[in-house]
Amino acid sequence: MTALPPDDLETLAAHIADRLTTASDTRRGAWRTPVLATASANGPRARVVVIRSVDVAARRIEIFTDAGSHKVDEIAADPRVALTFWDPDTGEQLRVAARAYAVADPTLVDARWSDIGSAGQALYGDGPAIDRRARFVVLQAVWNAWDWLWIADTPHRRATLTWTDDGRRETSWIDP
Repeated sequence: MTALPPDDLETLAAHIADRLTTASDTRRGAWRTPVLATASANGPRARVVVIRSVDVAARRIEIFTDAGSHKVDEIAADPRVALTFWDPDTGEQLRVAARAYAVADPTLVDARWSDIGSAGQALYGDGPAIDRRARFVVLQAVWNAWDWLWIADTPHRRATLTWTDDGRRETSWIDP
């Protein structure tokens, strides 16, 4: 965003959805690599992940990971996660509250495995005896809230967008 943020919440929602979709399609985009936070027995854990796809209609973000990573077990134990996106060029932060899970559908996982090609597949496992495909996990996070903050100029702007259990979206401006 090079100008002032939208004054209209519907325009803002469309802007955020576009930024998320673009993040999955733009290899070097600022929102391509958010921080994913999970809960562990020792407290919260956070790490940078790569967004692989976004389905705005389904409110879903997709991430790939190794079966041996801590996040797989942490999400299985407590599916509540948070993703934080930051763009220093626009001064925009987006915090996303979601519920995540490892995809169990082998057809979908096999398709994603094929999509990443041999260079991507080489990242899973180490050594010739490793079954790399068995180490590949697709995580999907379905969001239920966005907390958007714009701090590129003053006054700062902040909005929340939440989804009810029946899929309705509620939006409001809030004080930063």
